[in-house]
Amino acid sequence: MENQGIVESNQNIEKEIKYANLSLRLLAFIIDIIVFWSIYSITFKISFSFQNPDYYENLINNFYSGKFDFSKAIYIIIKTFIFLIIFFFIFSLYKILIVGKFGASLGKMIVGIKIVDENGNKISFKTAFIREVVVKQIIYPIFSFFSFLGYLWAIWDKRKQTWHDKIARTIVIKE
Repeated sequence: MENQGIVESNQNIEKEIKYANLSLRLLAFIIDIIVFWSIYSITFKISFSFQNPDYYENLINNFYSGKFDFSKAIYIIIKTFIFLIIFFFIFSLYKILIVGKFGASLGKMIVGIKIVDENGNKISFKTAFIREVVVKQIIYPIFSFFSFLGYLWAIWDKRKQTWHDKIARTIVIKE
């Protein structure tokens, strides 16, 4: 009998969930974009620092002037593509690790929101991978118009969930 009272009193204690609105999520996204664009720019400059800094501009000017060197263009395109793939994997790993560990990207931490599962529990690294990489970095770019609608879905959803939240079974809350 005594245990039943404890269970009943625990059931009466419910945490009020405050869903993060779209404006807070957008602000966190903008902060993340600024941070990642800065990191991307710095690493790109470092990776290509041994080349002429005006290489891309010269390549374009040579194209329009008729002095285009196709082999140099292919070389720089392949090198840039490889850099982008490496950056994608590093960026993805970062997102999986930080969201899986802390439940929030840097931008979300700054604005005071975090990602939890639909029961309010910390998400797993697997869930972070599905949400941040599979849905947001692979599926959304392929179906960009629909992904835009996926973000707008949070406007009228009672739990303020976007499609990637629904797919990964997560919610974003105010801390």
